[in-house]
Amino acid sequence: MITFDLAVLNQGHFLGNNWNFGPICSGFSRLYLVDEGEATIKFGGRSHHLTAGHLYLIPSLLTHTDHCESTFGHYYIHFVDCSKRILDYFHKYDMPFQLDATVEDQQIIKRLLSLSPDTSLKNPLPETYDNSTSTMQLIQQFKFLPLGKQMEVNALLMLLLSRFFDKARLQENVSDQRILKAMYQIGKNLDKTFSIGKMAEEAHLGEYRFIRLFKQQTGYTPVEYIIRQRILHAQMLFIDGSHTLKEVAYMVGYKNLAYFTRSFKRISELTPSEFIHQNK
Repeated sequence: MITFDLAVLNQGHFLGNNWNFGPICSGFSRLYLVDEGEATIKFGGRSHHLTAGHLYLIPSLLTHTDHCESTFGHYYIHFVDCSKRILDYFHKYDMPFQLDATVEDQQIIKRLLSLSPDTSLKNPLPETYDNSTSTMQLIQQFKFLPLGKQMEVNALLMLLLSRFFDKARLQENVSDQRILKAMYQIGKNLDKTFSIGKMAEEAHLGEYRFIRLFKQQTGYTPVEYIIRQRILHAQMLFIDGSHTLKEVAYMVGYKNLAYFTRSFKRISELTPSEFIHQNK
């Protein structure tokens, strides 16, 4: 059974023309229901328009930039999975960004706002609330709610998330046991140096055939996959906040700090220092 330990951090309604922030890469996720005007969110090298009557999901650790040119109104819900299991699902699935909002979606969001009425943002600037200290305080505040309310919040959030996962597409439909074994070894040994030739040998394949099969199965070459897994793990270590930049680089297999910084920015669109500053 799929279970998450969800906690609402902030929720409320924003209406204004000063929704211009970023780049942002947060340790928590965002759900929006737009009810007035329009705005733009840029991520993955593309601009995506937000318009009234739609639901939007921005998963945690997705670097994005917000922009609006006129009045923009939306309900927002910032939430985190304390178990961190939802991160695995966000990275395994190609999630839809936009869905048509139903009457039931609107009712669920308004019910969620009524369950935690004192969690609206006092200031919309991300630097005023998007940090680990604020997140921990808000998680503790949520955990003080009566158990019944916590359970209802989790159930309602799961209903909204189920709408997105219902339209999601599995990114890695890996069926070849040799590639699955290689992926497992990569995940368990991110701090080690990898030899593509040795991985191919262990899979009883030639190196060229191994690289081609790996990309067919995962969408990435072995080197691309290793880099992405290392940077994802580095992001999670930075959010935990108990390691220095140099320690994290070493823990995910980088001996050269400059190379780590370049790899991190290529994947996250932020340097490690910028990411740490946002999530310190």
